Amino acid sequence: MVSNNSLPHPYFPRDISLPHYVPNDKDVTVLLGGFFAVVFAFIAGVWIYSGRSTKPKFSLFERMILCWFVMCGIIHTFLEGYFSIFHATIAGEMTFLAQIWKEYSKSDSRYLTSDTFVLCMESITAAVDGPLSFLALAAFLWNSSYRYIIQLALSICQLYGDVLYFMTEIKEDFPHGDHRNPMYFWFYFVFMNMLWIIIPLILIVQATMKLAQTQSSADRSLKQTKSEKKRR
Repeated sequence: MVSNNSLPHPYFPRDISLPHYVPNDKDVTVLLGGFFAVVFAFIAGVWIYSGRSTKPKFSLFERMILCWFVMCGIIHTFLEGYFSIFHATIAGEMTFLAQIWKEYSKSDSRYLTSDTFVLCMESITAAVDGPLSFLALAAFLWNSSYRYIIQLALSICQLYGDVLYFMTEIKEDFPHGDHRNPMYFWFYFVFMNMLWIIIPLILIVQATMKLAQTQSSADRSLKQTKSEKKRR
């Protein structure tokens, strides 16, 4: 399809049609700096609170997990939720979040063309993974017995969605971005998205081990109870 834009765009493939496209008026440092400043403010709050908590007492690794949950909650719910709602008009919008998406789309133009897979994947992420992230955070802060179950469910959802995200683009041979560009491809597309593969994998293993230990303890307790009953 030949683009009928009145303004040229920086996205791949070059011939995609974005007739409503308007270039960003904010520098990338302002966009990324502003967004991550908000995210890190919440992370700092959770880090400080979890460090002062005594009931329960969190280890260093657990505090890092809590920070991961709050970061995921914000990104999934607000950033990806914004895309899910305004995907059809983002290319022409000048709101702060729209400009962040236009910047990220230099690595993956599917976000500006309402690609069916990306739209469905991000909508599910916003509606399911976002609330699960905040629920996981609350479960750990409240020392809920469901905390590792929620962590496992959330991490599986994140891993599955991100693997599909990568695989669909690999299958099509990276047509939606410049794979030679170190920032757009290696930082935006590869590095930032790999976080949602590596970290969920770690948390899946950890949650599985915790749940297995709990089940093993329950089995031993049940076996001991049955043995005591037989002696009587």
